Amino acid sequence: MSSAPVAALVAVLTLAAVLATSGVAKLRDRVATRDAFAALRVPDVVPAGPASAALPWAELALAALLLVAPSRALVAVTALVLVLMLAYTALIGRALTFDEPVTCSCFGSLSRHDVDRTTLLRNVLLSLLAGAALWFAVDGGSVLSVVRDLDAAGWWAIVAAIAAAAVAALVVGTGSAPRAAETDELLDYERDRTPYGVVRRADGSVANLWDLTSTQARLLVVLKPGCGPCVRTAEKLDGLAAQLSPAVGVLAVYPDETAASSVTEHARDLAVSEPDGNIRRGFSVGTPAAVLLGADGFLAGGPVAGERDVTEFFAEVVEALREQPET
Repeated sequence: MSSAPVAALVAVLTLAAVLATSGVAKLRDRVATRDAFAALRVPDVVPAGPASAALPWAELALAALLLVAPSRALVAVTALVLVLMLAYTALIGRALTFDEPVTCSCFGSLSRHDVDRTTLLRNVLLSLLAGAALWFAVDGGSVLSVVRDLDAAGWWAIVAAIAAAAVAALVVGTGSAPRAAETDELLDYERDRTPYGVVRRADGSVANLWDLTSTQARLLVVLKPGCGPCVRTAEKLDGLAAQLSPAVGVLAVYPDETAASSVTEHARDLAVSEPDGNIRRGFSVGTPAAVLLGADGFLAGGPVAGERDVTEFFAEVVEALREQPET
């Protein structure tokens, strides 16, 4: 690795940048960080509360040490970074085997998305970089020593690498749709027919969505246990159901009967389960999510996903109901 000091330096700087970005983002959204522990089902041997509070500070400390540690100390630092990256990779790989999509805020306030193979590939690449950084440190290298010995060509190579990373970040960043465009789409909401789907009630009976909405509009709220945003959303449902009754019935849709029968955040009679995950698959949503089904057989709003958007959707539905003329 000493024969390629610029490459080694780029690897270490990349890791430091990723860790610093992740640490700052986690500090900005501590709730999302705590939720990630629940969503990824981090083993109980790691206490979620203290660990989620300490993790961003640990990432920031490692980022700083990668830059300033001498070669001997850098061996320990890069070894810790490698262990951390491997742990992240293992958690993501395991999450891909779960029955439901896992929403993880791996970068705190900067990233809240469903874990997929791209997430796993990213973590594998970061683990490889951490391995390269450890090799560099064991070979006697350090950031300070490489920077001290860089010639003009080396500095230009570093500048080019930083520029390439910046361009890549800007290109990837353009993939998300602007909020204004999303708002325009909502204003021009096109109503589709309610798709076929079934839910199972507490008494074991099965009802399809068409029958459920034949006499009353229904607000479906898709949830799952062990999900922080889902728990906070579920806690709003009793009050929401009271506000919307009798025009709109609220149903909390859980992945199985066990989850539906053990709810404590809201009234038990609001909970139903979905055989084979047909509701979330039919509407292509993760959790938490919500969709309003009209009594005329058409969608009346949504689906929306994510705690913030679902909460805003609840408020919009309540406001729309209030604006309806009394009959």
